[in-house]
Amino acid sequence: MESPSIIILTGNDDRHKFFIHHLNANFSISEVYIEEGKYPSPISMSKDESNAWDWFFRRREYYEKRLLSESSLCTAKNKPTTTYLNNNELNSEQTLINIKKANPGFIAVFGTSILKTPILKEFQNRLFNLHIGDPEFYRGSSCNFWPVYQGKLNYLSATIHRIDENIDTGDILERQAVSLSKDDNDQKLLLKPLQLGAKLMVNTIKNWQSGTLQSIPQNKTGKLYKKSDFNSKVLLNFKQMVESGKLDNNIQASLDKTLAGVNE
Repeated sequence: MESPSIIILTGNDDRHKFFIHHLNANFSISEVYIEEGKYPSPISMSKDESNAWDWFFRRREYYEKRLLSESSLCTAKNKPTTTYLNNNELNSEQTLINIKKANPGFIAVFGTSILKTPILKEFQNRLFNLHIGDPEFYRGSSCNFWPVYQGKLNYLSATIHRIDENIDTGDILERQAVSLSKDDNDQKLLLKPLQLGAKLMVNTIKNWQSGTLQSIPQNKTGKLYKKSDFNSKVLLNFKQMVESGKLDNNIQASLDKTLAGVNE
């Protein structure tokens, strides 16, 4: 039998492609499964809300394409087999059969829909999720956004955890807060957990390869955020926060506290 392989399950946006590039620059990847997905069209109550939605996603696309352009220059260890999945195909019986054939020992997951019981049971202790947040405070969707929006920049983090039957509640293998910079803006802040998380996933895979994986259970369950919470009204508030300078002030205040050695 072939030695256990590394497989990636992820989404189809630029940040997911960055994740693939980063892992493949460090390891030979057997297979990549890319799931189709996108945010639902928002219901905007005003022109300002609609404009804020467009403003946010235009900025995100610009910064993510820059990040992807840099990662595209990395030399890949191999050319993995890539399978594109439509909605609802990730948890299908055929996908399960195909993954089993690859004899996965480590399955790196980032940005997919929720994995269901058949996959969880079949690949128990082999599924590792990149969560761009701290799940003891923020679970679910857009967990890099909510700490920035709420002015809680000390919670801006990345975590690698095992996947269990619940959402972002599995044992933690790696967790680290991002480092802030005076040059940060809204989109740079949102990308930092992704960049950090990709590095943490590399560390986790290396520990798996060396047989030194160690995990700790979560002590508390963070608030669950749904895709529907991330709406055009929230983004209008966020746009105003950015344009008024409030976000810059929050960044500077966090930097000052760090410099002074103050724990928030």
